Amino acid sequence: MTQPDFRVGYLYSLAPIHCGGEGDLGNILEIAREAHTNFPYVPGSSLRGSLRNEVTLQDPDIADTLFGRELQKDSQMGVHQVWFGDARLLWMPMRTMSLKGGGPVFCWVSCHSLLRDHALVSRKSLPAFPDHPIGTRPGRYIVADAEVEVSEIPSNQSFELSGEWPEVLDGDTKSTWTKNRIILPDADFQILMEHSLWTQIRNKIQEDSEGANQAGSAEVFWTDVCIPRDTILYFAWGYSPLPNQQDLTHEHKKLLDVLQGLFQVGGQANVGRGWVQGWVSKIEAPVIKNTLKTATGVN
Repeated sequence: MTQPDFRVGYLYSLAPIHCGGEGDLGNILEIAREAHTNFPYVPGSSLRGSLRNEVTLQDPDIADTLFGRELQKDSQMGVHQVWFGDARLLWMPMRTMSLKGGGPVFCWVSCHSLLRDHALVSRKSLPAFPDHPIGTRPGRYIVADAEVEVSEIPSNQSFELSGEWPEVLDGDTKSTWTKNRIILPDADFQILMEHSLWTQIRNKIQEDSEGANQAGSAEVFWTDVCIPRDTILYFAWGYSPLPNQQDLTHEHKKLLDVLQGLFQVGGQANVGRGWVQGWVSKIEAPVIKNTLKTATGVN
């Protein structure tokens, strides 16, 4: 039998991400949310579909090998050899006001449960959190409409990401993220997270019966809700090679080129939504171990 592997990947949003939810609220175009937390996320099916499209553009045969042949009327659906989980929030960008510094501070905010879940998936030691906000820059902040007193993160705790940051982010972006982070208790994050979501009111121009736009007729509008740009998400992924698969090195290289590059996820690509920079914690090709039974039945 073959032994599947388990890996961690990351997404850094370069544009707002909109993955549609199960239902809209009036003229509000909602996004997919986790049932148990109500946090927005990128469903694994959306991530997988985007990656398959990107790989298909490079080599359709490799896409069929990794993701399985798409269902046709005259054939069966192929079996996938790579899988992707949901991309969950890890660090949300938020503009705050520091009472000590006086000016606005751009920082990333997370909470206990998100960081613990990430630690479990990335096989890191589980952190122990105090019951009050901590951060890289202690002080009193105004976050949304609340004042938050932030203590310094204990020196023995680290909340680094796995793997190497991509070259395009491993500069000012990583440096700013390293210096400007706040970790909140879950209850506080639940409230403040809603102020970090990206929204935009979009007008729909009405047309007259002859197809011409009517001046001042933008009466029908809707509001997009998106995961904002500069959000860091993480996802689990890995390989489940078929028993007769000999090697996936070539296919892995093509997939890695996509995963560690710039690609689009979610909807509204026509208005520039969903562009992300990805990277992964493990770049080695999967090791395929085939165990054959002998005539005596002993492996």
